[in-house]
Order: sequence, then structure tokens, then C-alpha cells
Amino acid sequence: MKSLKMLLIGLLLFLAFLAGTRLLAFEKVPEPAFKSLAKLSGGVEVREYPSLVVAKTSLSRNSLDGPANEGFRVVARYLFGGNDRSESMAMTAPVVMDMGDQPSLYFYMPFDRRESDLPTTSDQAITLQTLPPRTLGVLRFGGYASDKDLKRYGRRLRAILEQEGWLVEGPLIYMGYDAPWTLIGRRNEVAYQVRRSS
Repeated sequence: MKSLKMLLIGLLLFLAFLAGTRLLAFEKVPEPAFKSLAKLSGGVEVREYPSLVVAKTSLSRNSLDGPANEGFRVVARYLFGGNDRSESMAMTAPVVMDMGDQPSLYFYMPFDRRESDLPTTSDQAITLQTLPPRTLGVLRFGGYASDKDLKRYGRRLRAILEQEGWLVEGPLIYMGYDAPWTLIGRRNEVAYQVRRSS
């Protein structure tokens, strides 16, 4: 009887593992292409991103708590049909927060679309914008990100970039890649726009 119980528990765990694996594969969403320019110490990577179109909203403050959640909902409504064409568009990753004096949150629009191709937003809190090409110094970390994590990893990233001859320009950027229900292998990144010191 005991061995049958153990066998059933093992089978259930195996089925849960398979379901989890399929869910993780299902969650994959398109991400922007970039060119890796350099791998630095401490896991920092310098990347060159092309011009990208975003749907963006302002946040009341720099926080992953309430303001970010509300910003996410505002932009997601546009993406899922809250526009003049009632057009739903594919989700992309990451969701990006600009942590400057005027904080904002944005989604990348589908990568085959230009700003002029996109439907007009029904919400004045959202703006469409084409970001110019930029070079980012990026540091990845796992788990559920907190405001404390952003400060800690942001300090580490800045120190490594400056130590290795890169000039930091602009505020910290946070990039979150996973849905809240993703438990395993979560990916977060902090970044700064950078240029090579002369």
C-alpha cells in the first residue's frame, strides 16, 4: 500500500513538472533583437539596440508596487484593444520602467510595426513614441524584483560600467520579462544608457 502511494505521488510530481515545462514554453513572447558589444565583469553586458516603437505612460513615482501595476494596466488596455481600431496586438517582453525624475512604464510594440502603422490610443495617458537606437549596459538578476533590488543592482551595475570605462547617461532602467505567475527562472534586468569614455 505504501509503495503504491509513493508511486502515485511520484506520478503526480512528474505530471506537474511536465505541465510546468509546457507552461514555461507557452509563455515565451517576442523580445527586441540587440547586438552584444561587450561582456564585462560581474555579468554585465553592453548591448546595442535598434530604434524601437513603444506605448508609454507616466508613473506617479519610481516604484515596482502600485504605480507600476497601474501603469501596466493602462498600457495593456491599449495593447489588448483599447484603441481606435479595437485591435489586439501581440504581447512583447520586457516591460520597461524608466526610473528617472519623470518615471514612466512602456511596452515595446510588435517589432514589425512602425509608429505610423499603429492604431491611435483611446487613452490620453498613453503616448506612442519611437525610441532612437541606443547602447545599454545591462545586469541580469532573478527572483521577484523589489525596489530594494533595483537600488542594489543599479549601484553594482553603475560601479562596474564606470570601472570598465563606460560613461553612464540618464536614469536607471528596469526591464521585467516574466508574468507574475512565473515561479521558476524569473528574469529581471537593470540597465543604463552608456557610451564609451574617450
